[in-house]
Amino acid sequence: MLTSSSGFSFCYQEKLHKQSDFNKVLKNGKKITNNFVTIFILKRNDEDTIRRIGLVTSRKVGNATQRNLAKRRLREIFRTNKHKLTPGLDIIFILKPEIKLTGYSTLKKTVLDCFKKVNCYNDI
Repeated sequence: MLTSSSGFSFCYQEKLHKQSDFNKVLKNGKKITNNFVTIFILKRNDEDTIRRIGLVTSRKVGNATQRNLAKRRLREIFRTNKHKLTPGLDIIFILKPEIKLTGYSTLKKTVLDCFKKVNCYNDI
């Protein structure tokens, strides 16, 4: 159950926390790659409708400021579009160094196109 009243919030339950959850998505999830991120998407079998994300980055992406900016942008894309995603998804974003060279609108378009490619995004 979500703890906030707003549909556009980003709460604790919407983040992947356990290493076992990360491993499950990385092993069994569908992989989509583009210039900026690699995305793994796994539909959970449980009855939970919460969509969860995890972010993975390395120092190759840049300094702490650049890494945090990229992660904030991806969380914002997820937060504002999660209601259009298939319920019960686990999504992992693995950031590539090229992400620091792109703007928010380009990144948003690229990520949403990846979601549409695997039929987990309903743009209604």
